[in-house]
Amino acid sequence: MNKFYYTIFNLLALSVISYTGVDLFFRVARAQFGHVDTQKMVMQQIPEVKQLKRSPLSSFKAITDRNIFGTPKNAPEDVKKEEIEALQPTSLKIALLGTVTGNDQNDWAVIEETGKRKQGLYRVGDSVQDAIVKKIVRGKVVLRVGARDEVLTIKERSSSETKEPRSAHRAAKPATRRERTITLRRSDIDESLEDINSLLSTALIRPHFTDGVADGLAISRIKSGSIFRKLGLRSGDIVKGINGNPIETPDDILSIYTDMKAGSPISIQIKRRGQERTINYKFR
Repeated sequence: MNKFYYTIFNLLALSVISYTGVDLFFRVARAQFGHVDTQKMVMQQIPEVKQLKRSPLSSFKAITDRNIFGTPKNAPEDVKKEEIEALQPTSLKIALLGTVTGNDQNDWAVIEETGKRKQGLYRVGDSVQDAIVKKIVRGKVVLRVGARDEVLTIKERSSSETKEPRSAHRAAKPATRRERTITLRRSDIDESLEDINSLLSTALIRPHFTDGVADGLAISRIKSGSIFRKLGLRSGDIVKGINGNPIETPDDILSIYTDMKAGSPISIQIKRRGQERTINYKFR
């Protein structure tokens, strides 16, 4: 009986000791972690980005003045008519055959290198031999040769050569004009006009004179398969008029390119082997 009470007493004592030990453990744990606030959130404020102040263009003047990037400078000032008249004729071996003027973007000139008998189409800024085309006006081209300007002018016949014989009109008799109509594809015209220099290389076009008087343009050396062939022209033809208007300078025949692009009906008057002919063009 005593042994039974002794066992009960030991169990009760063990329970008290265990409870006291567990309670003591939790008190120590709360004392160690009690200062931590699990509900507190730490936030770091991002500093505000300030907008950079843009520098004025004048701040970069030193860079533009030194042109460290090698950009081209502004085009030279326009040459006045009075200044062109005072320029010395160029000594280059070239000849001006014609000019087309309208605005600076559409101005161009046909220049021939006399030594090579080679014609080309030139615009402002293009180079020919040792010169740069500076300006194009009707019948004249201003060239920049080295450090000075020179002028290239269409050659005119002297007054003694341009006098027409009195008997010219007396002997003239009305000639029967033969007509022909040619239908062309617009694609052929557009393709040929994309590269005028290549177009001019397929034929030789020069002013034609009768008794010293300019009366048309002589066409020769027409290459087979060229647009001139499709236009019905032959080597030796003399183009005397366009849409009934007489041709006196290459300016007149070069202006036909604009009419062709527009697709309007065009007629040209030619002289072939002494006979007057008219060729009418339609586009499809």
